[in-house]
Amino acid sequence: MAWLRLFQAFAIATFLAVPFLGGGAAALAQSLGSTQSEVLILDPNRLFAETLFGKRITDELEAEGQTLSEENRKIEAELRLEEKALTEARKAMSPEDFRDVASAFDIKVQGIRRERLSKLRALDVKRENALQGFLGAAQGALITLMREREASVLLDLRSVILRDGAVDITDEAVLKINEAIGTGEKSDGKRPAPQQDESAAPAD
Repeated sequence: MAWLRLFQAFAIATFLAVPFLGGGAAALAQSLGSTQSEVLILDPNRLFAETLFGKRITDELEAEGQTLSEENRKIEAELRLEEKALTEARKAMSPEDFRDVASAFDIKVQGIRRERLSKLRALDVKRENALQGFLGAAQGALITLMREREASVLLDLRSVILRDGAVDITDEAVLKINEAIGTGEKSDGKRPAPQQDESAAPAD
């Protein structure tokens, strides 16, 4: 899904410290047994899909997308009927008159197309803003969880080849985020993250 791909991109860029050097993740994963107190991993897909905030965003955006699709289908059906009527009327019109009417119809169609594309782009922007809001609101809970576990690094599960299940904090993170921000309706994802020291700051 589009929101999921967006979330994955923002999750990596915003708060997940992911090694980018070739083989870095594998080497680190292989040593997890001796660094369990320093390295934690998280499944961002589950984080978004299972938190109350993520579910609310998903439901709202899917509802808006469905409404937009239904509107598009209705408009398409209306334009097809208008085009059919125009074709029938052509028999009783001079070439010049039909050309003018057909040109006006084409301009109308192009205008509707631009308007629908604008609505689609607006929905995409809303998705991005909502996801960024989720990540911003969730970051404080994740930092708190890292401190509780005395960890200094949080990795994206998808970048780890080998792992010890004991360092996967996804379940704990879902509970922590639900406790901290719930559905996020009061803050709409704009709740500022708590003060944090540099040792717990997300990677650039």
